[in-house]
Amino acid sequence: MNAGIADAFTLGGAAFLVGLSGAMAPGPFLTVTISRTLTRGPASAALMLVGHALLEGALLVGFAFGLQRLLAAPVVNSVLGIVGGAILLWLAFGLARDTLSGATVPVPGAVTPEPKLGPVIQGVTVSLSNPYWTLWWATVGVKLASDGLAIGAVGVAAFFIGHQMADIAWYGLVIAATARGRRILPDHAYRVLLGACAVFLVYLGLRFAIAGVSSLSA
Repeated sequence: MNAGIADAFTLGGAAFLVGLSGAMAPGPFLTVTISRTLTRGPASAALMLVGHALLEGALLVGFAFGLQRLLAAPVVNSVLGIVGGAILLWLAFGLARDTLSGATVPVPGAVTPEPKLGPVIQGVTVSLSNPYWTLWWATVGVKLASDGLAIGAVGVAAFFIGHQMADIAWYGLVIAATARGRRILPDHAYRVLLGACAVFLVYLGLRFAIAGVSSLSA
């Protein structure tokens, strides 16, 4: 096997394992994926991954123009924390409203249609709402992307594919498990789960926003 191809496979495997460890960490994307699977169905939740992948692909292109230096700037991270916190609080408000209004488990096939770009855009906004995701890409992501560039185009492709496969593997499992449970979930348990997601998003939103404000005022 060509040395470059072998290095690309190795990098792809490393990107998968590193990406999996990050994907499995509790955070806003996991919470919103679960809530969207419950309220809009598994296909809608899966489309969030499309937005997530498009955003990360755009980042890789941006790295060629020095975007990593901008992402690493403390003021950028602070602003992203504040804006991201506000987005998460807004999402939490929507979930809390559904919970308090007595939402019931949606009937398969009767979920209200929505524009296809809805979940794709939410995949982008929820990813951007997490300053730790930005920090990961400005540090670990930059290092792995640089390793890929050193190999060539095949290296960059291997890194990107490996990283996306980690997201697909983990979130695919989450979506499938949530969708299966959704079929047998009593309405009261459904509302409790939505409420728990709302509380967690409030916690993350306040945490991100407070950290962002503290950094700006330091």
